[in-house]
Formats: sequence, C-alpha cells, structure tokens
Amino acid sequence: MIVRTFEGLQALTAQRPAWSSSGSDLNLYGLNQAYGEIYRTQPNVRICADFLSRNIAHVGMQVYRRVSTTDRLRLVDHDLALWLGKPNPSTRRYRLIESLVSDLAIYFNAYWLKVRYVLRNGRPAIGLVRVPPEEMEVKGGLLPTHFEWTSNGRVKRLELSDVVYFNGYNPLNPLMGLSPLETLRRILAEEAAAGEYREQFWRRGARVPGVVTRPATARRYDPTQAADWRAQWRAAYGGATGEDTVLLQDGETFQQTSATAKDSEYTLSGKLRREICAAAYHIPQPFVGILEHATFSNVKEQHKHLYQDTLGPWFELIDQEVEGQLLIECKDRADIYIEFNIDAKMAGSFEEQAQSLQMAVGKPWMKVNEARALRNYPRDEDPESDRIAPQQGGPSDATAHPTRPPTRTAPARDDEDDEDEDEAEALTIEPVLHAARLRQQARLAKLPVTARACAFLADLDRWNQILTADLTLILGPERAARRAVRANTATLDRLIAMEAA
Repeated sequence: MIVRTFEGLQALTAQRPAWSSSGSDLNLYGLNQAYGEIYRTQPNVRICADFLSRNIAHVGMQVYRRVSTTDRLRLVDHDLALWLGKPNPSTRRYRLIESLVSDLAIYFNAYWLKVRYVLRNGRPAIGLVRVPPEEMEVKGGLLPTHFEWTSNGRVKRLELSDVVYFNGYNPLNPLMGLSPLETLRRILAEEAAAGEYREQFWRRGARVPGVVTRPATARRYDPTQAADWRAQWRAAYGGATGEDTVLLQDGETFQQTSATAKDSEYTLSGKLRREICAAAYHIPQPFVGILEHATFSNVKEQHKHLYQDTLGPWFELIDQEVEGQLLIECKDRADIYIEFNIDAKMAGSFEEQAQSLQMAVGKPWMKVNEARALRNYPRDEDPESDRIAPQQGGPSDATAHPTRPPTRTAPARDDEDDEDEDEAEALTIEPVLHAARLRQQARLAKLPVTARACAFLADLDRWNQILTADLTLILGPERAARRAVRANTATLDRLIAMEAA
C-alpha cells in the first residue's frame, strides 16, 4: 500500500491505547497518584524538577540573525524576542521557561496557547499562555491533527496553529511523551511507604511495636483478664500520650517486632532513592545534595558537564520547537535562530577570563573607562582612559601572572665602571636619570602597585634603549648601555620591594 499524503497516513494509523497524562489509570506498585500529586508529595521529584527548571530558565534565551559563517547579529527588537520576553501581562520569560521545563520534567508534555492580538501601532503580535498538561490531549495518528482542551468540564478543540507543543518520547504513543515518573513509580512507592511509616512512628510517640510474652508456667489469663490488661497497657503506654515507664510483672518480657532504622537501612535506602531520581533526570549527584564524594575540583568539572551533557539536550529541544512552531508566525524569518547564552554560565572567574584573553591577543585589551564601568566607578575624563594602552611585550610568565613578583637574574656588577665614574660625572648624568625616572613613574602610575613590577619588566628592554640613548652623549655608547642597565635594575628592585610591602 502506498500512502501519498499525511492525511491518509493518519487515517490509516490504528490508535494504540495511550497512557493518560495524569497517570490516574495506572496503579503501579501501590502508588496511584496523578503526576501533579507526585510532584507535590515526593521531595526527590521536586528537587530534580526544580533544579532543571530554575537552571534552564536562568540562562538567557536570545535571538540572532546569521550574517555570515563567522558573524552574527543579536536582535533585541525582533518579534520572537519580544514575544518570549513578555509572553503575557502576568508572565515574563523566566517564568515561561521555568513552567515549560517543569511540565516536561513531570509530564514530558508541555503546551503554550497562542493568543493573537494587534498592538496600537497596528503590528500583529502573539501572546503565550501555559496550558496545564493535565487538561490537554493530542489527537491524531502518527502525526497530530488537533488538540482537545478540557477545562471546567467543557472540551474545546484547538488547531495545530493555535498551540506550541513540546513532547518527549513514548514507545506506545507517538503523540504524547511518557513521563519519567512512570519509570520511577516503584522507587517513589518505596519513598511514600517509608514516609507513611515514619509518620506513624512519630504518631505513636516514637514507640516501636512489639509483643509482651509471659513464662509458659504462668497461669493463663482468661478473656476478661486479657482484655483488662490490654486496656491498661494502651492507656498507660500506647499512642503519643503514653509517658509512664513500662512495668512488667510475673516474668513478662517485651520483644520488638519491627526492624530498626539501622537494620532496614532506612538512611541508605533514602539516599539511594534520591540518587536514582537524579540519574533518571541525568543530574550530577552533588547538585541534588549528595556530597559524600564531592570535592572542589570534581564539582567544578561537573559544572561543565551540567551545561554540556545534562542541560544541553534540553536547550536543543526548546530551541528547535520554538523555531519550528513560533518563528513561522514572524514576518522576518531569514537566517533567524534562537540560542541559550551558555557562554555566560561556562565562563570562568574574571581573573581566568582576563588572563586567557590577554594570552589570546598578546596585549592589553580593555580601556580604563571600560574597567571602571565594570566596578560601577565614574568615568575618568583623561583622554588616555578611552584608549587601550600600547602593547608591553607578548604574553609571558610575567604577564600571565600579574600578581606574582617577576624573577630575574641580576647583572654582574661592573666595578671598573664604578671606578671610572667620578663625582663630577655623577652630577652630570643625575638630571638625565631623574628625567628617566619621572617618565617611568608617569607611565606606571596608571597601574596598580601589584602590577607595576611585571609591567616594567615586560618593557625593560625598551627602557634600557631609551636611557642608553640619553646617556650616550655623556658616557659614550658602551658605558651608557651599562649605566642604563644599572639604573633600570635599581628601579625594578624598588618596584618589587613596593609590591612585597
């Protein structure tokens, strides 16, 4: 048989029994609860679902136009950016994405209703409103044909163009995703049973159940005596009001009939249930409070893993569905795409970013006023503050670690040069040395004290050349070069001493 159209394909598809979105028709492992009720009562489910929704919603969702293979332009006034930024009067982008991911984590289905309206300037716009997955059902065969929204007992038909629909995989129903909570029902049933037992334990005043035994030689109680003894026991020691000390008579003994928390491994099994829930949502364990093997280094690496392997597929799912179902409503669609700004989350500390950027460009890369703006300081009106300082040597060990004092090998002392330099000559070159020191101080004054020694060392060759040229007319080329090295070495020593202080 050849199917020529999608309509025919859907008509020929036999409807398989679909699992209810609420899960109310399933009674697996004694936990017969709707998905929303499971989220409300099961802490491990809420921890995982909230972790995903909050972290994905916190990442900025931005609209771009691809200009070339290496360039793109961010669009802040595009229709798609405006619709997602303010989907309806009572919702903003964060809440929209948070509820979307929460619905996907709980139901593996999510729905946005498109509300069409016209702005005052005549520009058509679309509002987005979340529809609870409990109230929606997808109709069709292999592909959806329409939606049925049941609200307040009334069923309303919604066309495909009226809804932005997100769904996951389901082996039995291609139209509606299979909730992860179905797979977790056995684990969640254990958690519910453990919680119920714990509540009963405390309602009994933290008293463990047991039996009272009497010696075989003791006279057997008749029914009246047994009932009277039981009534007295419950009145004195039963329930949350029993406060007296147990007094056993005639060789009676009390034997506990329930397993202790240690014997039943209650604590370990509780941690195991949280681990399984986290694994079902592919969340690294330290991020849901399991910190037994957490260290600073592995948590830092798992932070990268979180945005690459855990949240990355969620980002791709949302990107593709929004582009496929919402971008088509925009007039401007040429080379438009959306993207979550993961770079802001993956970026290291400011020191790491600054170091890597300086190593990449090989020179200072920020203006003084740009740096002041980052610290919320007012502008510096000096014209030099709006220029990037010239390069002071390529990336080296000194520039890569600006807070570490530079290491150097002191030049050999030229005793013969000291003997040749008489007092009159020293007075002659002192104005030249003083002028050189003033130039150096003016250049280094713009830098913090902890960075001056590194900057001076990176530019030491240039300072030696300048001072040698100034001294050549007085001392000659060779002696001027040696004297310049000595003077600049002394300056470097002073800068290192200032930094150490």
